[in-house]
Amino acid sequence: MPQGKRNFTDVIVIGAGWSGLMACKYMLEEGLTVVALEKRTDVGGLWCFSEDPSIVTVMRNTIPTSSSSVTEMSDFPMPEEIGAFPKHGDVLSYLKAYCDAFKLWPHIRLDHAVKNAVKKDGLWQVECENGHVFTSTFLVVCSGNVQLPNRALEDTLLKDFEGEIHHSCTLKSFVPEHKGKRVMLIGGGETASDVVEEWCDHVERLIWSIPRGMHFFRKFTKILPNRHPQVLDKVSSRVLTFIAPYTKSKPGLSWICKWTTNGSLLAYQGHGIPEWKNSAKFFHFIVNKNGHVLDRVDYKHCIPKGAIESIQGKKVVFCDGTEEEVDVIIQCTGFKANFPMLPPEICSVPLRDYYKYVINIDDPTLAFIGHVRPVIGSVISLAELGSIFVSKVFSGKCKLPSKAEMQREAYNDKRFWDEYFKDSSGRLSTLVEGYTYGDDVGKKCGIFPDYWALFKRNPRGALTALFAPFDPSCFRLNEPKHEKKSLENLRRQASGTFSPVHLLLIMFLRLIWFDFWLDILSEIKYKIQCAAWWKPISGSRPVRFLDWCWQTPKRLLFDNKTRA
Repeated sequence: MPQGKRNFTDVIVIGAGWSGLMACKYMLEEGLTVVALEKRTDVGGLWCFSEDPSIVTVMRNTIPTSSSSVTEMSDFPMPEEIGAFPKHGDVLSYLKAYCDAFKLWPHIRLDHAVKNAVKKDGLWQVECENGHVFTSTFLVVCSGNVQLPNRALEDTLLKDFEGEIHHSCTLKSFVPEHKGKRVMLIGGGETASDVVEEWCDHVERLIWSIPRGMHFFRKFTKILPNRHPQVLDKVSSRVLTFIAPYTKSKPGLSWICKWTTNGSLLAYQGHGIPEWKNSAKFFHFIVNKNGHVLDRVDYKHCIPKGAIESIQGKKVVFCDGTEEEVDVIIQCTGFKANFPMLPPEICSVPLRDYYKYVINIDDPTLAFIGHVRPVIGSVISLAELGSIFVSKVFSGKCKLPSKAEMQREAYNDKRFWDEYFKDSSGRLSTLVEGYTYGDDVGKKCGIFPDYWALFKRNPRGALTALFAPFDPSCFRLNEPKHEKKSLENLRRQASGTFSPVHLLLIMFLRLIWFDFWLDILSEIKYKIQCAAWWKPISGSRPVRFLDWCWQTPKRLLFDNKTRA
């Protein structure tokens, strides 16, 4: 047994980032003793910025792509003065204030990197690198989604490249040595958008390769010139979701995603760029909400490319037959799940085989929180639901089904999400449609809002809750002591959002299949863009003039007006 201190608590939480802090708070709320072990010298995880390239954090200028309406904790609203999209410094301050408000600091151990965690004699024994040993009945892993960079391409597609190769996780801001060079990005996520914005004005040529296509939204919507931009996350009320369900790709409403992202009703998948089109429907593929970066593509500051066929030396050949010479390649290829502190027999079971992607079916004393990824919405809101769910299970207030029933549900869930994301790459194994998944977990632990009961005691409050944008505080409506504060927060989030007239318009557009006809026209546009006869004339002066006219709404309504 290693030398050091031995401490017993009901629950050990590995990690004190956003998810770990919520897990810690909810364990305490359910009367459980808990300790959170954090390897760094401060809380915040990814949002605790560091210049050290060996420490994975956000970039210096990163701003969240999910607004406060879907990232704030259910009973701890973000300060209004930090705006809809807080900077990472604001996020860290918010998380520290959360620790203050719920007295979490005594339960957090900083500089406690976990070396290993094993189950012995029915208890979890967690050994830290500093020699301290902790023992508990339950273990929660909140180590985050961004631990092990995905560098698989370096052994395959990039093995013969003779220039510089980086993974985005090592980049905190523009690298001065890249000035004037030819740079190529691989990957279409929001980190790639951040890199495009940082590098675009400093390099000779910037190529952006998205092998499997991508869907884009802007953080804000602005439909008419006389209306202020509205946070896109707020197009998510219960009533609106009933009229235009996410699971059906928002019929009657998906045109807004195209129009507000690129100023065109024919901007398929939010961009209208043929190199980045794929066969997935809206909300059945991960969405990049840094859509303002499309301005860089539209105005030729960044060259869009699809999949890469081969790389030899510094020559890159794409699957469409085009070629580029590049000096630097930046991989924005995400991360792989990595839990080196756990035994191999646990790591060999993928999280998608867990009950609701959270609880280990073979050993329900083990849970993972913060690893479920929504296609739209935020990881944080689902992590909070996971924290509530797990804390109620560990405290005995929420009874799990039998092992056989959990296995059956896990199998059915996996089949459902596999079919739902059949046109996705499959790299994100715990990808879900956030609102569908969240409602499911909410019902499992009894916190899904009982709107009928709320209506009987507070009709006006029920209407507020139904018409307000999604906010985690809606999952507090069943608790009398939280009801008033939750409704106040929902009322605040609803300010300036969709009115009943807008909802009627969306319902009408759904009835006339407005999006269906636009999809047909968009497909015609795509066929023309890809036609051999179009290539020679696409760069002619008359076509460029028509394109300039076509982009007038975009210039007037969206460029530099819908950024965070």
